[in-house]
Amino acid sequence: MTLRRRLVAAVAVLAVLAVVAGVAVVLVQRAFLVGRLDAELGALAKNPRAVLLASQRSDGGVATAALSDVYVGRMGGDGRLTTVLAPQADPTLLPDLAPGERVLTPAGRATASGEAARVRVVTVPLANGRAQAVIAVPTTSADVTTRRLALTLLLTGLVVATFVGLLLWWVDRLGLRPIAEMTDAADAITGGDTSRRVPPGPPGTEAARLGEALNTMIDTTSATNERMRRFVADASHELRTPLTTLGGYAALHSTRPDGPLDERGRADVDDAMRRIGDEAARMRRLVDGLLDLAGLDAPDALRRAPMDLAEVLRDVASDLRVVAPDRAVTLDAPEHLVVTADRDRVTQALVGLTSNAVRHTPDGTPVALRVLVRPGGVRVEVTDAGPGIPAEHLPHLVERFYRVDRSRSSGSGGSGLGLAVVDAVARAHGGSVEVTSEAGRGTTFALVLPA
Repeated sequence: MTLRRRLVAAVAVLAVLAVVAGVAVVLVQRAFLVGRLDAELGALAKNPRAVLLASQRSDGGVATAALSDVYVGRMGGDGRLTTVLAPQADPTLLPDLAPGERVLTPAGRATASGEAARVRVVTVPLANGRAQAVIAVPTTSADVTTRRLALTLLLTGLVVATFVGLLLWWVDRLGLRPIAEMTDAADAITGGDTSRRVPPGPPGTEAARLGEALNTMIDTTSATNERMRRFVADASHELRTPLTTLGGYAALHSTRPDGPLDERGRADVDDAMRRIGDEAARMRRLVDGLLDLAGLDAPDALRRAPMDLAEVLRDVASDLRVVAPDRAVTLDAPEHLVVTADRDRVTQALVGLTSNAVRHTPDGTPVALRVLVRPGGVRVEVTDAGPGIPAEHLPHLVERFYRVDRSRSSGSGGSGLGLAVVDAVARAHGGSVEVTSEAGRGTTFALVLPA
């Protein structure tokens, strides 16, 4: 059962309970008022004066009781009822009793005449034994009070029902209807309609915020799936090239003639083995990069500890001078700079940035390393004086397998995962990678880490 149906069912049950409670209140109130009238009749029936008045009354006259709504009559032996005392407001009142009928306990009866429709009546035998006194009280006041109470409860119920109806409409419009639309959208997306989005809810409501959150989640999931699709496609493409090469050399080897190799044959085999080793190393670098990225996504990927970042930078600069002796490598860093980070991962990221600077700039291009200490963190910049990177490529440089020059393969341009690994290391530390570049003047990559 949907939430809307459960809410309607709950309101219906409450409405039934309210009606039952209202009817019970009316009945209890009427029973209370009638009980008061019966108590008054019982007291009058025990009043000897009233009974004496009825027994001494002769035929032919009617006495009017001022300030009293009590009826007193005398029913003779012949069954004829004669009025002795009538209410001032209803002088023609006459209870409808059968001739000789005895009513020993107060009971309700209709009227034969008068303005009151019903009365509570009791009969008291007179001393002569042949006649009886009839004492009655109109139920007009109880009837009017009961009707007013019922009308009040009815009007109150209608007002409450109208208010509840408006409240239900408001809840349905602002809450239940948007949730139903979200459910329909979720079912459609589950069914394969990935372009479906949750309609915007009423502004400022929780449903609107939930809808925005769901749309954001759907967009994020779609973007993640698209990145994963591209990643799988790119990884398959990157692995296909070395695998094709390995397969080609294997096929070439299977077609060579049997027998001992001459000098040229041995040279061909040596070259094939070298190429197979190169392709295997390239696949290993690619797989290592993928494993690094997968490992950095784990919550416990880092082993944080206090480390001297300045010492690490000096080691990286020294290694770079050995690897690229034709380049001028400069370092601007304090003597000591202690940060809390994973030393191995930070070293890996810095080596990735310097290797990227060497790989994508002409021979002899200077490389500068600089540390900037800022409130709450440090910024390590790796700057080269190369040709620069076009602005349209800058937002995509840390994407997996992204290359500025699409014609460059993993054999000539690296695995395509270096900057992605650097970005993953930075994000795992709670930092980021920033890049600025100017055509003809070089590029600066910055590794930003919290202190």
